[in-house]
Amino acid sequence: MLEKTGFMADTVDYENGMYDFGKVMRRILMVVALIIFIVFRKSLRFGALVSSGLKIRPGFLRQFLFGFFLAGTPLLIYYGLGLLTGAWIIHIDYDSAGVTILYIIKYALIGCLIGIIEEILFRGFVLQSFLESMSLPVAVCACSLIYSMLHFFKADVFVSTGFQPFVGFVTIAQFFKPIFFEFFKNLPAIIGLFLVGVVLSYAFIKTKSLYLSIGLHTGMVFMMKADGMFLVRVREKLGWLFGDSKLVTGVLVWFFLILILFVIKRIYSRTVPVNQGNDI
Repeated sequence: MLEKTGFMADTVDYENGMYDFGKVMRRILMVVALIIFIVFRKSLRFGALVSSGLKIRPGFLRQFLFGFFLAGTPLLIYYGLGLLTGAWIIHIDYDSAGVTILYIIKYALIGCLIGIIEEILFRGFVLQSFLESMSLPVAVCACSLIYSMLHFFKADVFVSTGFQPFVGFVTIAQFFKPIFFEFFKNLPAIIGLFLVGVVLSYAFIKTKSLYLSIGLHTGMVFMMKADGMFLVRVREKLGWLFGDSKLVTGVLVWFFLILILFVIKRIYSRTVPVNQGNDI
């Protein structure tokens, strides 16, 4: 039956009677989370918290575009340094200008969608909820740690079609494996994603709006998806500096993330942080 539904089959990597139940489980968890937010929206104050961050204020589009630029510029420098050192090489995947443009638009839309959804959830809801009961630094660190860890809450669990009574339990156990059993292997990525979370949280705190953080998030996702059209990573070269398959594992990206923090602080230095009178 699954092979007859082309789109659904593609989304779960169906092939030769096998499919990735890990992707199915992630979608189930997303639906459950959505139902919880809808049912308990009043007690969670989800709508009130998020709407305050999405309120249209003068300059909101400028903040979004500046965030995109602020994320993209350091990554362009990163790729340039990678080409100079041989850590990255030029590899054009598409020889048609029309196809290339379509993929660029596609990646921009994907980046924007991911940026909006994740910023609404993590900075719009989680961070603001934490700020009501925690000090600002603790709230930022807690939110950023959750943001980082959830990126590892996934696994590829290929199973055959048909009744699988315990596949859900097996999949959940596999979801925890990268965090508990491969922690030190994934530590560089955990640190990098934690820094990304701090940058995005700081952008929200300094502007009291989600648009700068959405722009930053969109720019990061777009650049890291679009680079595959033009460049390829030589993974065995300078991995500590440029990272492996994940850019956030490299020291150079960590440096650029810290630099973005200082740029945001410099430009929005007069902004009073959300729900707090102190600065970070």
